[in-house]
Formats: sequence, structure tokens, C-alpha cells
Amino acid sequence: MRMMIVLPLAALIVCGGCKKPPSGERSVPVVPSSEITQVMDAHVDELMAISGVVGVAVGALDDGTPCILVLVEKSSAGIRKSVPREIEGYPVKIVVSGEIRPMPGGSAR
Repeated sequence: MRMMIVLPLAALIVCGGCKKPPSGERSVPVVPSSEITQVMDAHVDELMAISGVVGVAVGALDDGTPCILVLVEKSSAGIRKSVPREIEGYPVKIVVSGEIRPMPGGSAR
């Protein structure tokens, strides 16, 4: 009996993920491409050296275009001037995240 419930549920979950987005919308990839990740990794140190930058990540613009996210505690003219608009062909988006602190009991990578 349990198997009879699990299989239709699993099929529903799998098929639900196969739907195309409504026309006009682009789907955003769940896993970033290794190329943009390598580009981000190559520039993390220089981006993190900018005063006010608290993190760097791979993300997507509103239209789904892959981009490099630069997380900042607060926006300022100095940060906007220091953070490049593009790195190796990938757009860079500044995101105000606020202060980022490690969770108690967590471990750093």
C-alpha cells in the first residue's frame, strides 16, 4: 500500500519540475555554470578587499542572466565606484545584504 502512494507522489513531483515556464518568462538555472563560478572564484579576494563588501556569490539578474553578486553591508558612492560593472564578460550586481555574521556553533569552510 505504501508503495502505491509513494510512486504517484514521486511521479507528480518529477513531472511538476518538468513544466516549461509561462511564455515570455525565462527559467533560471538552479546550479550555476562552472565557468561563472571559476570567474567569481578568481576575483573573490579583490572584491572582498573592497571596504564594505561582506560577500560574493553567483546569482541571476531579473531576466535570468547569470551574474556575480557582490554583497555589501550598505550602499555608498565609494562602493558603487569600486565594484566593477562587469567581470570577464559577466555582469556584476551589488546587493545590500547588511552585516553578515557567522551563526553560533557554525563552522567556516
